[in-house]
Amino acid sequence: MNRRIILSAVLFAGATALASHPSFAQLNLKQFGIGGGNSSGDAATGGASASGVSQLLQNYVGANQQVLAGQSSLASAMGLSSAAGEAQQAAGLLGGGTPSVSQLTQVGNTQQSLSQTLTQAFASRSGSASSGPLDKAAFSSGLESLGKGVSQYSSLQSSLGSVGQMNPSSLLQSGLNPQTAQAASYIAQSAPGQLQSLASTLSQAVQFASSHGISVPSIATSALKGL
Repeated sequence: MNRRIILSAVLFAGATALASHPSFAQLNLKQFGIGGGNSSGDAATGGASASGVSQLLQNYVGANQQVLAGQSSLASAMGLSSAAGEAQQAAGLLGGGTPSVSQLTQVGNTQQSLSQTLTQAFASRSGSASSGPLDKAAFSSGLESLGKGVSQYSSLQSSLGSVGQMNPSSLLQSGLNPQTAQAASYIAQSAPGQLQSLASTLSQAVQFASSHGISVPSIATSALKGL
């Protein structure tokens, strides 16, 4: 029993000494996103990060609005009125200030569903121009909007890594709305996969247009080349 007491005391003393060491304490705090550096430096960094997050969110919303407009036009051009309506409804979730994670998730799910619907439509009408309605002007317009959206999505990638490493405490202390911080976290996790899916849809849409005599806007091809 005495040996156990002595051993416990030694371990406790050692842990206390380590915890009191400045570098150890700083490391522990950093693991939880707190501490490290002086307060004025952290405040400046937090402020810049908050500004960057807000800009990232605005750019992400803008990219999604373009994507949904493109998907709506493509669906409408192929006579898929229900799918076109879904795209328009999802776009409505992005027009009222900072979107919640729930709204962003709904938009992302709708985009994924629309991409699958369009891909199936392209495949079912491959090589057959007379198997259903096809508004070539609307399809070309959809390509332009989707191309712009994919291009804007691509430009977000350089900011996503830094967002994932941001200090939540500093962002909140700088006055950033908690909802914005949560939305940024969602974007950092979801945007890369969304870009891949949308790029695939755009590529198939361009191929479909080329095989059906539809004008392909330059932004659609340049967006794919920029990936």
